[in-house]
Amino acid sequence: MDEDAWDSSALRAKTLAGLLALVGPLVETAALPQPQAPVRRLEVFDPLDRPAGARDGTVLVAVGVDPHAAAAEDLLRAAGDGRAAAVVLREVGDGARKDALREAARQAGTALLLRAAWAGWPELITALRAAVESPAPGGTDVPLGDLGGLARRIALQVGGAVTIEDPDSRVLAHHAESADLDGIRLRTVLTGTVPEERRRAMDRDGFLRELWSSHRVLHRRAGPDAPERMAVAVQAGGERLGSIWVAAITGRPLQESAVEVLRDAARAAAVHLLHHHSRRDARQALLLDAARAVLDGPGAGTLLAGYSGIPADAPCAVLAVGTPGPVDDGRRVRLERQVRLHQPRPGRGSLVLPADRGVLVLLGGLADRPATAAAQAADFGHRLATELSHRSDAPVLVGLGPVRARLDDAARSRHHAELALGGLLFGRPGPEGRCATVEQVADAVALRHLLEALHDLPLPVRTSVSRLIEQTGPPDEPRKGEPDPPAMLYAYLRRSGALGPAADDLGLARTTFAARFQTRVLKPSGLDVNDPDARLLAHLQLRALRHRAEEH
Repeated sequence: MDEDAWDSSALRAKTLAGLLALVGPLVETAALPQPQAPVRRLEVFDPLDRPAGARDGTVLVAVGVDPHAAAAEDLLRAAGDGRAAAVVLREVGDGARKDALREAARQAGTALLLRAAWAGWPELITALRAAVESPAPGGTDVPLGDLGGLARRIALQVGGAVTIEDPDSRVLAHHAESADLDGIRLRTVLTGTVPEERRRAMDRDGFLRELWSSHRVLHRRAGPDAPERMAVAVQAGGERLGSIWVAAITGRPLQESAVEVLRDAARAAAVHLLHHHSRRDARQALLLDAARAVLDGPGAGTLLAGYSGIPADAPCAVLAVGTPGPVDDGRRVRLERQVRLHQPRPGRGSLVLPADRGVLVLLGGLADRPATAAAQAADFGHRLATELSHRSDAPVLVGLGPVRARLDDAARSRHHAELALGGLLFGRPGPEGRCATVEQVADAVALRHLLEALHDLPLPVRTSVSRLIEQTGPPDEPRKGEPDPPAMLYAYLRRSGALGPAADDLGLARTTFAARFQTRVLKPSGLDVNDPDARLLAHLQLRALRHRAEEH
């Protein structure tokens, strides 16, 4: 193999123009007096640090500098004196102020880059660091960003089928000189993602952990059910950019040089994947902004249609998807991934967006007849709840929003979908009731709303529950052994005042429960169990406390 085929030299000085080719959509180039200025390092600038000396070839990311303050011009002049390659400031909306900074940068002889409004500092710094530390492009006949061409070149050199994937195992490009592929490879290419069961198996045996923990080419010999295959991670600046996978064509071994080819290809792929990700992230940010505007309402359906391809004047519906308990970032990412992979979806376009309780699914281009469109959304929601619940460690619940005539009205569907999801989460439905409209769970929605209002409502007197909690503490979940007094009272009220069933729920002997209920609950609380209003108030207060604890 030609030694320069994959640009094996990572030491060649990069330029500002080359850097912007990789991460251009993340920044606005306000001034670029020296496009070919070398770029050697990245520095996050802190104005409280002591002044540094020469910064030849440095990109200064000025997170703490206000671009509207005089400190911004001072930094540009100091950067020019230190021969810094560029200064990155946050976005500037004032045209006159931007012109003043642009002129200061030109006089200083340093580039001025402004962070794109949709990009956060962590994402921008990560992308810039990866771009600075990745090999410089050049030395190949593959144009920058041509992942299909890169996959084809690798496939020809290793003699196998190639997929280039993002960190979430979605296929970005693939190539094979023969259609004689193994089943897993064929499914991966046809569906655009690695099959979920295959990904779980690689998680269990530690293969993915090993892949991302090094730059080594991982090699697995052919087995009874799988061909010879190799994989290598593509990383730069500590950022996971993607991976390259090679599988042997049925009946043919991979070339002896395949390991070397993949090792060098991973270095070359870094710049191509950076180029791809920065542009994809820019498009995705614009799409998400337009989708949020529509779902929050009022938003321009035509704008979202232009970004997404979802018809603006066709029926649509929103589904809210969630799981019981707190939803942290990890659970939300897993749920979003599962929903994205769930196919087929009805209509002529859809979007999946993260939300507070899980994810939102916008189904667009549904059938023109309202009844048919509602049936499409309901069928998808029931399949989604059933299949994802089988594959998850917790039940997956789906709130169905009503069908709306146009994309402009999606916010109303979203509101009802989230109310329905809230009712499902509150009511803890069984397997047959994991997907519902707000009408189907109206009582649970109303009670949940009432309990949330009751929790924040100051009461002018001490109630029986207040007195009980003052002496014993707030209620815990019912448990076997020694339940606390609020839990005993809650079990008693849930069983409509029947001591025996309440004792059974808590795993206590009935005689033991009856005795403890008198001494540990009724005596300190002063509750009159013969007063229906007192029982109702106590039940509502305990339910409100438990609901708040479950929400947090």
